[in-house]
Amino acid sequence: MSTLTPSQIIDGASSRAAAAEQPAEKVVGVFEPPTGLVVPAIGRYKLIVLAVAAVCALGGIGLGLSRERTYTASATLQVGQVNPNSPGFLGYVQSATALATAFSRAITAEPVLVAVQHKLKLTSSQAAARLSAEPIPLSPSFVVYGTGPTAKKAIELANVAGNAVVAYESQSNSANPEAASLLGEYREAALEVQHASQHLNLSVKQHASANARAEAQAERNTALVKLKAIATAYSAAVSSQAPRSGLVSVLAGATSASNDRNSNGETFGLIGLLLGIVVGCGTAVVLEMRRRRLMIRS
Repeated sequence: MSTLTPSQIIDGASSRAAAAEQPAEKVVGVFEPPTGLVVPAIGRYKLIVLAVAAVCALGGIGLGLSRERTYTASATLQVGQVNPNSPGFLGYVQSATALATAFSRAITAEPVLVAVQHKLKLTSSQAAARLSAEPIPLSPSFVVYGTGPTAKKAIELANVAGNAVVAYESQSNSANPEAASLLGEYREAALEVQHASQHLNLSVKQHASANARAEAQAERNTALVKLKAIATAYSAAVSSQAPRSGLVSVLAGATSASNDRNSNGETFGLIGLLLGIVVGCGTAVVLEMRRRRLMIRS
């Protein structure tokens, strides 16, 4: 039996330690390309990558251009009347800008959709899907958009919806429930004055006692005071109502419509280009792997 010298033992331990420190060789999976394969593959087969990307991009553009077109028309509405020479012009613009934002949301109000349905024979759901509105920043105006399969239908929808918004806002903001209630109270108070006057005249004709005539006179005076107070309140309620016209007006009606043909072509073309780049790079990697396997076999 041979014995190992101390120097041999030290050399063996050093060899085992060096082997343990070496990293394990990475095993390449079936679907994982080796390191340094993708970039060389793209560089070698760049013409194929460009060709596939171009074909897919052209196909996407053709698909986008062949899609059914949607036309969009717009009508511009204005809140109030603009008078730059007015002393309160700046305050008007600030308040009207906020009102334009609020009024633009009335595009899907039920009275507006009913008006569209009555004139264009569209259901409420169809009209709501084809209508939208947005305020113009820093302006007392907002824009009503209407879409349709043809330019004529889009223009009709935008104009009809714009006029319906004008009518709806004028009616809803000019109505004051308090004024209507006070008007009913005024009629009742007027009848009370008439009855009190008849009672007073009757007591005078019948030579009623002084106390009876005084009570009749007091009843008539009370009815008159009540009638005057209701009349004053009614006048204040009516004067505080918004004007029935001019609150919202059509600044510019829809006269033309644009379609989404070009935007569809650009969108689908970009999608096709990105897809073509991915497919082209994958094809280049597959060809490069095949080329290397053939080189190894040969």
